[in-house]
Amino acid sequence: MDLLARVGNAVGLGRAATFDDIIGFSRRDFLKLTALGAVGLALASCTEQQLKDFEERVKNRPVRRDINTLTDSDPVLVSFRKAVAAMKALPAGDKRNWTAQAEIHNSFCPHGNWLFLPWHRAYLWYFEEICRELSGDNGFALPYWNWQKDNKVPAAFWGDASNPLFNGTRQVGPTSTLTPGYFSPANIEAILDETNFELFASGSILASQGQRTSSPGGQGQLESGPHNHVHTFILGDMGGYHSPLDPVFWTHHNMIDAIWVEWNVKRNNPNTNSGEWNRTFTEFCDRTGAAITIQSVITILFPLFSYRFDDPVLGVP
Repeated sequence: MDLLARVGNAVGLGRAATFDDIIGFSRRDFLKLTALGAVGLALASCTEQQLKDFEERVKNRPVRRDINTLTDSDPVLVSFRKAVAAMKALPAGDKRNWTAQAEIHNSFCPHGNWLFLPWHRAYLWYFEEICRELSGDNGFALPYWNWQKDNKVPAAFWGDASNPLFNGTRQVGPTSTLTPGYFSPANIEAILDETNFELFASGSILASQGQRTSSPGGQGQLESGPHNHVHTFILGDMGGYHSPLDPVFWTHHNMIDAIWVEWNVKRNNPNTNSGEWNRTFTEFCDRTGAAITIQSVITILFPLFSYRFDDPVLGVP
């Protein structure tokens, strides 16, 4: 599928986007993304050279990789550990501080409604940016834990307190395994086969309702299934709303994002086109700690312009 088809599908047009669609979208929303690097151009005023540069940046955007394919000395893991250690050392008043980042999730994360996916995608994106800033690695891309393929908490998260990615509250060990049924290729395939966005991604709420309102339609198959069961399997910090205190949280939710990309972009399933879905989030901070305002609809463009995943096998090949 070409890029215009993917953009049109992502924003709920039900067809390939036209240049006019993109220009209109950029005038309203792209300027809000100037801090994001890869999508910081207002396409309406681009020169031919700027468009070429933009295309090159998109083509070479950071790649999020399977954490179990990385050696202990891989630059991704080196930067991840360095960034987490730096976040834990920041003063409490810095919004990039490790505990402060977890408090964002504790206070604002939506669950049981259709903001679950876009909110966590934005949360991961800004965390990834903070990691780049604090590690000094501007090419850093957050790895993901492919629990369909690997049913144990990855080795990178074990050891002792000298490992910044270790968390001593976990109620599992290095050899503990996930319940097979929730994470089997057949079950992930069944989730990916669901074409209704609200059944896949959790049910709708009104724009007038708080972002943590539970939808009458309840949790979608992705949230109620693999997402919840990873949290309840690991427990400790991962068992509550302060779950980002455990570094494995970020790779777990990155896998959730990879499945959304598979469902939406690769398998051509449309997100909702309801205006009720376009919520404004103000609780995140950028790589410098400055407050950010972002709309949920913008997040659908992140994996098209700002990062991409390697080629995980999801569902049944």
